[in-house]
Amino acid sequence: MDEFVIQTDRLTKRYKNVVAVDDLSMEIRRGRVYGLLGPNGSGKTTTMGLLLGLQTPTSGTFSLFGYNHGHRELLRRVGALVENSSFYPYLSGYQNLRYFQKVSGRGSEEELESLVDRVGLSGRGHDLFRTYSYGMKQRLGIALALLGDPDLVFLDEPTNGLDPEGMIEMRELIKSLGDGSRTVLFSSHLLHEVEQVCDSVTIISKGRLIAQGEVSQLIATAGSEQIRIKTTDNSKALQLLSTPGWVEDISRDEDSLLITAPIERSAELTAALANAEVYVAEMVPIRKSLEEYFLEVTRRGNEDLQ
Repeated sequence: MDEFVIQTDRLTKRYKNVVAVDDLSMEIRRGRVYGLLGPNGSGKTTTMGLLLGLQTPTSGTFSLFGYNHGHRELLRRVGALVENSSFYPYLSGYQNLRYFQKVSGRGSEEELESLVDRVGLSGRGHDLFRTYSYGMKQRLGIALALLGDPDLVFLDEPTNGLDPEGMIEMRELIKSLGDGSRTVLFSSHLLHEVEQVCDSVTIISKGRLIAQGEVSQLIATAGSEQIRIKTTDNSKALQLLSTPGWVEDISRDEDSLLITAPIERSAELTAALANAEVYVAEMVPIRKSLEEYFLEVTRRGNEDLQ
């Protein structure tokens, strides 16, 4: 089994004068939940369409499970919810799944009831599709993507239309899908949601790769962070810490000090204060969120592309 389930090499898609995906090279490892992030119009859905064979690249190549994408048999190992799935309104949710199961030859009839329950449609699986809310339709779309227990699942904005409780349930479902050997590529514009669900992310802007890696590592390498400290003498600490060149900024915040400096210099900070007989009573790093990191790297990336 290949370590990478998705690899792209300078993948490009042009529509006349519009470049939707631009020289994109990325790698997605097996057995994780990956977030595909980018502003609206960044090329997320187009990238998924290319990987699913729904669109033809203008140039560049990609492979699934270590094989060239031209192997049609690979699609049996892939499930997808991309934009809105099309179902028959006069059939029930269960009947729709049964129909697509027969057409695709994926999975078995025995798994359908458990799929309906797994996506949160228990008790509504035999109701007509036309009676479903938008959120219920999304759930059925995910059930369709899971037919046949695929090794790779694409989910494009899967929580759209769900109420807060439904979003929490769906996040837990998506996290569970990435257990073991299955890989999930999950796109969402809700960055706090991605931070809770995904192990790693790939960030694109204007169709180009901006950053990729584990969420925690990306945030940790995003540069200086803020540290909140309380000391035995905040006034003296404020004066002392205004001197070192690696302290970018320091300010009062009620009974604390907010310091902008690399978190790895914390030991030097406390030592400098202790030498002056000022002692740290509390120190808390204020780490960047994925949203802050995303805004920073996409802004910087767009400046580089200009």
